[in-house]
Amino acid sequence: MKFIGELHNVKLINFSVDLQEVLPMVPQSLKVFQENGIAIISMVDVQLKNMRPTWLPFFKFGYRHVAFRLLLDDSRFNKIEPKGIYFLKSFSNRPLMNWVGNLISNYKLTNGKIKEIYDAFSLKQMGKYVDYALDPFSEVNEDNALYQKIHRIDRAYATEDNDIFVTKIARKHWPIEPVKCYHFATNFFKSAKLLGAFKVKDVIHYTWNEPKKVISF
Repeated sequence: MKFIGELHNVKLINFSVDLQEVLPMVPQSLKVFQENGIAIISMVDVQLKNMRPTWLPFFKFGYRHVAFRLLLDDSRFNKIEPKGIYFLKSFSNRPLMNWVGNLISNYKLTNGKIKEIYDAFSLKQMGKYVDYALDPFSEVNEDNALYQKIHRIDRAYATEDNDIFVTKIARKHWPIEPVKCYHFATNFFKSAKLLGAFKVKDVIHYTWNEPKKVISF
């Protein structure tokens, strides 16, 4: 399905993990982006609003979406630089939304308990947790290398049987800004280490296009 909607209060918490920890979670037909044995996960925390399929514009919905997005090396598909991600796991606190979402997407949605107090966030699921806290008022030195890796993401990959599918994301602008993350902790990944965080102040109007098959084995 093709969807259009709005992204509100986007936060991107980026952390590294050992490559060997995430390889078992990824189909062998996809190549994980890595630097010296280190992979990168960009966790998105966003409020989706006015989401609707293009063929049913009057049916609108929204929810809080949190997802572990693993950066891929998809340069063999786009012939430029890595721009893709693979959803390791996604969360919302709306079980019905998760069920419907898994019928029409590859988000891998599961139920999680989400709490937020000002700029402190916590998600828990069956003994697992991920916490972060931001300081939007302090200056932070921008990591240009990390910025480039995260800013260029515009497509998500999934596999079905022996096929690879890509979903491209269309948006007119993507003004991510660095923000200080003074606390980060998770036990979803043993080797997780914080790299940096970004936020988007603007409301982003975007299109989630239909998946297209890119290669067949």
